[in-house]
Amino acid sequence: MAKVQTFADKAAKLAKKHDVIVDCPDTGKQTRLLTVRLVETYKSAKGSYKFTDRNLKVYESTFKPYKG
Repeated sequence: MAKVQTFADKAAKLAKKHDVIVDCPDTGKQTRLLTVRLVETYKSAKGSYKFTDRNLKVYESTFKPYKG
């Protein structure tokens, strides 16, 4: 009988498949790109708080945004 995969197993397998190796401009070494979700809050004119979220690619070594 086949082993049933958990969500974590599937996510790890997909993460390995989509690894992107690039040169980090700050360190000069090869590093992976990570996809992170950035959530920013700001206060509207009426006084309520609003949220914006976006996905960014960052360098694994320095966590600075990837522009490319």
